[in-house]
Amino acid sequence: MLYCGPTCLSRGPDQGGTTISEVLRRVWSRLIRKQWLILYPLALTVVDTLAFLALYAAGGGRIRSSSFFTANFERWQYVREHFVSGFSLEPALAVAIFAGLAACAFAAMIRAPFFRAVAGPVYPLAPRGWKEAGTLFLFYLVWNLVVWVLPMAAPTDGPLGQLVLAFTWAIGILVVFADYVIVYEELNLFKALRRSLRLLRHSWPVVIIIFLVVQLVYLGVYSLYGLYYNDNVEVFILLPISQMLVESFIALLADLVLIFLYEDVRRRSPA
Repeated sequence: MLYCGPTCLSRGPDQGGTTISEVLRRVWSRLIRKQWLILYPLALTVVDTLAFLALYAAGGGRIRSSSFFTANFERWQYVREHFVSGFSLEPALAVAIFAGLAACAFAAMIRAPFFRAVAGPVYPLAPRGWKEAGTLFLFYLVWNLVVWVLPMAAPTDGPLGQLVLAFTWAIGILVVFADYVIVYEELNLFKALRRSLRLLRHSWPVVIIIFLVVQLVYLGVYSLYGLYYNDNVEVFILLPISQMLVESFIALLADLVLIFLYEDVRRRSPA
C-alpha cells in the first residue's frame, strides 16, 4: 500500500507556522480531492449506534424505532440511569462491557486507516498491523473510561458536576494529538501521550479555540435535534439518519483541522 505520511499534507519542511486560515484552506482542499473520507466517521457512527442498540436491548428497552432513537439521542443519560446509578452485577452489565469493548475495537480499526487516508492517496480499509490497532484500542478504552464512564458516577449538578466537566474537557485537550501520534509516528501509548503533551505546548491556544468551537457546534446540533425527539412523538427514520450524517461530517471536519494542525506543529517540534 502506498503511504506518504502526514508530511504529504504540507508544502515542505521550510514552511513557517500555519495560521487558522491556512489550515482551513488545506482542509477544504482535502475535502474536494477526497470526498469519500466521510465514510470513515460515518461507519464509526453506525458502530456506536449498534453498540448502544445492544445496551438498549439488554436494559429492557422497547425494541421500537422511535423509542430506540429517542433513547439513543440521550445515550449517555440512558447509560447513567441503567448501568451506573443502579450498578449491579447482572447479565446486562456484561453486555454493556462487551459492547463498550467492541466499540473501542472498531474505533481503532476504523480510525487508523482513516488517518492514513487523510495523509495518503488511497482509502485503506485496515490498520497497518495488530500492534497499531492494539495501541489505538487501548488508548480509546482508557480515554472513554476516563472521559465518559467514570464521570457518570459524579453528580451532574452543582460545583462538583462543573468540576468533573472541566476535568473531562482538560483531559480531552491534553491528549488531543495522541491517536494521531500512535498512527503517524508509530509510538506506544505512553510515548504517544507524552508526545501529545509536548506538541500541545506549541499549540494550546489554537487547540483550545478549536475545541470550544467544536463543542459549540455539537451543542447547536444537539439543541436543534432535541426539538424533534420526545418520548411521546413518533420519530421519522430520516431524522436519526440525518443526525448521523451531520455528526459524522462535523467529526470529519474536526479531525481534518486537528490533523493539519498536528502536522504543522510536528514539523516545528523536535521528535
